[in-house]
Amino acid sequence: MNRRLFLIAAAVLTTVAVILAVSGGFRTTVGGLRISMRSPLPIAILAVINLAIWFISARKENAVSRDLEAAWEMFERHSKFVAGIALASTIVAAVFSTRSASGADASGYLSQAVAWTDSGFAPVHLDPLAADLREADDWLTTPLGWRPADWSHGFIAGIQVPTYPPGLPLLMAIPHAIAGIDGATSVVILSTLVAIIATGLLASQLGGSVAGVIAAVLLAFTPVFLHQSIQPMSDVPVTAAWMLCFMLLARRGASFDAPAGIACAIAVLIRPNLAPLAIVPLFLARRKRMFSLPVAIAGLFLAIVQQQWYGSALRSGYGTADELFALSNVASNASRYFTWLVATAPVLFLSVFGFIRLRRDRTTQALFAFVVLVVGSYLVYAVFDDWSYLRFLLPAMAVLTIFAAVALAAWIERWPIAWRAPILFMLLLGVTAYSLSTARSHDTFKLADQLRRVSRVGDFINGNVPDVAVVLSGEQSGSMRYYTHRSILRWEAATPEALTSAITTLEEEGRSVYVVLDAWENEPFRKKFSTLPAVSLDWPPVLEAGTSHRTRLWRLSDRDRFLRGEPLNIIRLP
Repeated sequence: MNRRLFLIAAAVLTTVAVILAVSGGFRTTVGGLRISMRSPLPIAILAVINLAIWFISARKENAVSRDLEAAWEMFERHSKFVAGIALASTIVAAVFSTRSASGADASGYLSQAVAWTDSGFAPVHLDPLAADLREADDWLTTPLGWRPADWSHGFIAGIQVPTYPPGLPLLMAIPHAIAGIDGATSVVILSTLVAIIATGLLASQLGGSVAGVIAAVLLAFTPVFLHQSIQPMSDVPVTAAWMLCFMLLARRGASFDAPAGIACAIAVLIRPNLAPLAIVPLFLARRKRMFSLPVAIAGLFLAIVQQQWYGSALRSGYGTADELFALSNVASNASRYFTWLVATAPVLFLSVFGFIRLRRDRTTQALFAFVVLVVGSYLVYAVFDDWSYLRFLLPAMAVLTIFAAVALAAWIERWPIAWRAPILFMLLLGVTAYSLSTARSHDTFKLADQLRRVSRVGDFINGNVPDVAVVLSGEQSGSMRYYTHRSILRWEAATPEALTSAITTLEEEGRSVYVVLDAWENEPFRKKFSTLPAVSLDWPPVLEAGTSHRTRLWRLSDRDRFLRGEPLNIIRLP
């Protein structure tokens, strides 16, 4: 047997052992078969055994240096490692995928995907509850992820349109129609594969195969990339589209201009606020008309959609540019993004040296301009306090991984050849371990378990609550409509007077009202409606789902039973 196989096995097993150690391992079910890997110790022992066998065998033949040099040459000659890294990251995304519509973003994208197919590619929602509550503000019956339609500069009662851009929901529409939420989330999982491969190949074109491998690892294990690759949101797909566009344009030959234009068009549809940045890859295109045509079609389609949904081709579901962007946000955002980068991906600061090394290259100049424009766009954007909003910068961070990889590859090449493969291996292992440890500290690998509670609440409602019931909710208002198809009342959009009027009307019609709140919402909900005993939530909930994070379900009619002294049972689900 080739002794070098033992060296390769030792490297692979060491990597697996370190990943298990810092991530806490995993457990999943495939085809009814439960797979669990928790302890790194058996894997580590196998790694040591394989390393010892290789070393003893190689030393007998005075081939230690020769084998290590061969390992380095293998990295230099082959870009197949990029595909392997991408595949491994894609498997991680598939295993830990939340497959959940929890929250505004996920439920907004998924429900819009359903609307594109269910409504004959006219994704609007007619809410009958708005007609019953004629005096109520239309926002009261509109869940997160949707907004009242603004046609002819006026709201139309009961007509709701998506808040989010159409790009990702369009990609999800057919997979969702075929396989439900599993099909829709597969779009993000496959985007993980595309983003890493495109980034690695682009780095290989600029700095060689070793740079490609390093860039692929840096992106695949960046904590915010990991965090977003397991959720049905737009950040990884838009990163994949931009990087695929640049990778195709960096290849030799004008035949790639049209596919690059299609990739750019998809990026524009997914995240329209970055549409002006299409001028950057246009600079690289050889046949500019071929590149521009799909981008122009995407822009026209987007303008038509926004005109229909929001009353203006230049208005998005989030609001106007004046409402979203302000120079006063720059200082706050700069401080936050810098702090989050230092804490989660400090290796990306080496990108400065990679850019300096490649600064005369035309593609590098375009990529640098792209980074500046992406970062600049979000420095003036609204301010958020959670580290996960670093996801806004993912397209720029993917480029930074390329520049950082070029710098690291150049540094490694200064060492003797026999030392290079071990240095590369230890470097990548260290970055991976740090990134996974950081991701774990942010509960990335627990996210699916934490969010499962929301679908369980939806399942309970579907099995135990009348179809005509109305759900009063906030953070999970979008997910409750997605899972249960019940009409929604939004507590954040309600005044005490409006909520009282709505509940009275619904009770007169014989429609029961249920309250669904995440645990953190209880206090602000009670504070806002402290003068309304009917929603005081001073009685036990029907259902409590979740462990570390909880979502509760109350039935308003239970309050009278509780005050009469009747026992109320609480159903608890993990």
